[in-house]
Amino acid sequence: MRLPDGRNVGCLQVGRPDGVPIFHFHGNGSSRREVEMLADAAAAAGVRLIGLDRPGIGESDPAPGRTLLDWPEDVSHVADALGIGRFAVQGISAGGAFSLACAYRIAHRLTACALVSSICPPELVLQGGPVWMRTAWAFTRFRADLALACMRFLLPDEPSGEAGAEVRLARIAPFLGQADRDVLQRQDVRNALVRSLAESRRQGGQANRLELLALLQSWNLPIERVPLREVFLWHGEQDRLIPIAPVRLLAERLPRCNATFLAGEGHFSTLANHAPQILAALRL
Repeated sequence: MRLPDGRNVGCLQVGRPDGVPIFHFHGNGSSRREVEMLADAAAAAGVRLIGLDRPGIGESDPAPGRTLLDWPEDVSHVADALGIGRFAVQGISAGGAFSLACAYRIAHRLTACALVSSICPPELVLQGGPVWMRTAWAFTRFRADLALACMRFLLPDEPSGEAGAEVRLARIAPFLGQADRDVLQRQDVRNALVRSLAESRRQGGQANRLELLALLQSWNLPIERVPLREVFLWHGEQDRLIPIAPVRLLAERLPRCNATFLAGEGHFSTLANHAPQILAALRL
């Protein structure tokens, strides 16, 4: 899709072309191809699920200087180009921040918003996160240059392609809980995730690193003033990538939030195992 300012945005639609429109915002290090994992569930739910690449990721052009709160404008332009008036949004992991930005800036166009295994605003992490998490988030605030250098080491541009994506999944596997490890053994989920991770680095890894650095520093999004009435949250209590404590604070701070905490689920398994329920809630 081409935006009014000339930039291209990578877009992938799955499910039913005549279904209820829902925009899907991928996690950090992923891409629009994340929706391939949800194609069958979207079709069964009567949903037109639309995945978008964020700037500098996949097939989307870079957009230096743009912030989290600029994203809703891009989404609105894509919706206009697709002939969609009102729609729902869902974001997984880092994509949750971009879903909340839409709930704040373009609530008049949204029917609902879902936060799935979502990252939290940094002030809530610093208040309620575990020690390792508070330390990492605080470090990015005081030494952004060193934090970016660390990310470049931990999230290098190479290896790339699907082989590189497999390496990255293998690298994080020891930190995951049993539910996530089980889900990643499902070939359909793993194949879709590998393709999505590989596509994310089509232009290298810098856009993902800069996005993550920005999300760890400040959102400039007053969550207490999100006006959207239909905000849903799903989070696994066994999520080791985004621990549950700051997420509970997020659910409490949002003016209207229908939160579901899943005792036996982790970061990836929440969406993989509960996609039908999530899509069903958003299409009402």
